[in-house]
Amino acid sequence: MSLANSLRTVCLLLVASAAFAADAPLSSYFPPSEGQGGWRTLLPESGEPNSEQKAKILQLTGCDWDKLEEAWRHNASAPGATGLIVIRKGHVVAEWYRDCDRTKTFNIYSSSKSYTSTAFGLILADFGNSPLPSGKKLTLDTKVCNADWIPESLPLSDPRKSEITVRNLLNMASGIGPEPVPQKLPFESALGHLADSPFAKLKGDPGTVFNYSNAGVSHLVLLFNHAQGSDLFPFLKQRLLDPIGMQRIEWQKIGGEGGIGPYNQGYSGIFTNPREHARFCYLALHKGEWAGKRIVPGSYYDFAWTPSSVSKTYGGQWWTYSDLPEAPADLVQTRGKDNNDGWVCPSLDLVIVRLGDGTQFPKDFKKDLTLKLLAAVDK
Repeated sequence: MSLANSLRTVCLLLVASAAFAADAPLSSYFPPSEGQGGWRTLLPESGEPNSEQKAKILQLTGCDWDKLEEAWRHNASAPGATGLIVIRKGHVVAEWYRDCDRTKTFNIYSSSKSYTSTAFGLILADFGNSPLPSGKKLTLDTKVCNADWIPESLPLSDPRKSEITVRNLLNMASGIGPEPVPQKLPFESALGHLADSPFAKLKGDPGTVFNYSNAGVSHLVLLFNHAQGSDLFPFLKQRLLDPIGMQRIEWQKIGGEGGIGPYNQGYSGIFTNPREHARFCYLALHKGEWAGKRIVPGSYYDFAWTPSSVSKTYGGQWWTYSDLPEAPADLVQTRGKDNNDGWVCPSLDLVIVRLGDGTQFPKDFKKDLTLKLLAAVDK
């Protein structure tokens, strides 16, 4: 065989191998709860893996542990307590904690939004769900600032709010602004009912502009309570958290004290640890299936992970990596303040969670951490 033909054969084999890897099924493993043993791991009980253990990690999962350690050192360069866990093909291949242990819970801030969004994946008719307890159907295109769905929104502070749909709110395309929601009377402010509320007037017509809006998510909180007759956390605990074994998780409430609420914060306020948030991400990795049971409709993730018409990097309360050419096309993220993040990549059978309480980070910290983590994983 000529050298040219040999090279051609090798190239074809490499292409075929890559295609097989892309089509390879996800791991069928699902972890028991932490109280019953938790995630399976390829790591020693303490210390870093030896050369044989590193070789086993590479053989079974295609992960270079030394390169993952480089990513950890980058993460540890920022101050604060922090934890980082990497799960490839259902195995914990890397896990570190600094100034805390695996049980330490952190406020995951805006990563909570992905939980709120998933709750809507469990009740919207678009994803094959039955009518709500009231007998009504709620869809992505239902207009919600009215007496039927969010009666607290009346009277409307801007007539254009009558056109806001569930889709607009999930896509951050409602026209509601990005200003901070105050701690006092948060829902009243988000609805634009306070004299000094920055949310009284929309920043643009619904469906035409992107604003990363906690006030918009506050609308989703009120909508969920009216639609389902339950707050977010107790509903998700029964329908999702308990079935996948999430035990160390709390969701703070806001409002009340003479005002609307108190209700689960929706846009922030979940306290959990890296191993537990990894369960939520692992459920998403399998598009809502857990140990042979359908927990969340798979079509929900197709919606939530597709960038909207107003943002190439944001879907339905999940971030995409459309602006990072080096990343796999299907890499998505729960993203919280101060880099409290979870990465999900189905094509790589990969879940990563980084949580912490630090507040000072180098420029491009998130991007550099993402690239260092991906560089340690075979494609």
